[in-house]
Amino acid sequence: MKTKTATLFALVLCIFSLNASAIKLSKDATISILTCAPGNELYSLFGHTGIRITDEANRLDIVFNYGTFDFETQGFYFKFAQGLLPYQLSCTDFDYFVRSYHREKRSVYSQTLNLDSIQKQYLMDLLVENYQPQNRSYLYNFLYDNCSTRVRDIIEKSTDNHITWTAEPSTKSFWNLLDEYLRRSPWTQWGIHTILGSPATSTATTREQMFLPDYLMYRLDSAAYNGNRLVEPIEVIYQAPEQDLSTPWYLSPFFVFAVCVLALILLLQKYKSRRLLKAVAIPFFITTGIIGCLIVFLCFFTKHPTMFPNFNALWANPLNLIAAFFLGKRELPWIINKYIFVYLYILIIGFLLWFLFVPAVPYASMVIFVWMVYLCIRLRQTRE
Repeated sequence: MKTKTATLFALVLCIFSLNASAIKLSKDATISILTCAPGNELYSLFGHTGIRITDEANRLDIVFNYGTFDFETQGFYFKFAQGLLPYQLSCTDFDYFVRSYHREKRSVYSQTLNLDSIQKQYLMDLLVENYQPQNRSYLYNFLYDNCSTRVRDIIEKSTDNHITWTAEPSTKSFWNLLDEYLRRSPWTQWGIHTILGSPATSTATTREQMFLPDYLMYRLDSAAYNGNRLVEPIEVIYQAPEQDLSTPWYLSPFFVFAVCVLALILLLQKYKSRRLLKAVAIPFFITTGIIGCLIVFLCFFTKHPTMFPNFNALWANPLNLIAAFFLGKRELPWIINKYIFVYLYILIIGFLLWFLFVPAVPYASMVIFVWMVYLCIRLRQTRE
């Protein structure tokens, strides 16, 4: 272990100080693609991909990883929201890499690339060049430029783009693909469905599907290069025990929202008080207004390519914040009454149009639509 660590340090120093051609792989070196199962944290929900370099002659067993970020980055969360957070290519010892996934109980799979010595060396040279301080950072994009797509791209480049990917007929959209991983985390699923715009409903091509590590692994398994398999059969490095991490149905946003809305409707139907109605309506107008501001920010002030248009802005309208302020007044200004009238019809028409343009409408958002329609109708009808 100490020998491997020392070798890794020597490699890192070499990468920093010498050019890529100074690192020569032996003829018996192997390059493998590592696929790591999804985890529990938001950043790990969709899995991970790395590139392993094994060369016994040079005592190398390292992993290149395009998914490294630094929480200490100045303005980390703001840059992440803007789509301007720099991710980096990192290099670590293989044993250390696998142990970290063992601790998190996340399976690790390996696929050895069937490349000749020249192509392996070229791939190594590309990785070392990417690892240079001036090259290692890139602007992360979850759907189009991430740890998985970077691995796909560098493999294609090392083979002079001669890989034949098996194109299977598919009608899966980006939302459909994400939902395969988000079903066990329904609150995260609802949040992502709320902030992603309609471009995420477009059908993902075979190549685009590889933004997900699992899909890259499956596509590599069926890919061909010069008439032969691109990779060896999938090998299990570590098989994690089965875990049930799903959220109980009664804690899902749809059920929670539905129960709360039903209870509030019964309450407001029993007590015909305008003061109570306003007291109930104000928090919801504030909340939907804040969500609307977030949607507007993501649509117009970030680099994310899949945010605009976002039909959730029909119910999450930023102007609701202004309306909430005046709802606290004894008498509503005529302009606010007019706004509630217009907002009501936007909700009704939007609810119908949503099903035509958004094929993956979250049930929880439908509950919010219905609730906001009810509030607007009551605010229009109720008098002191």
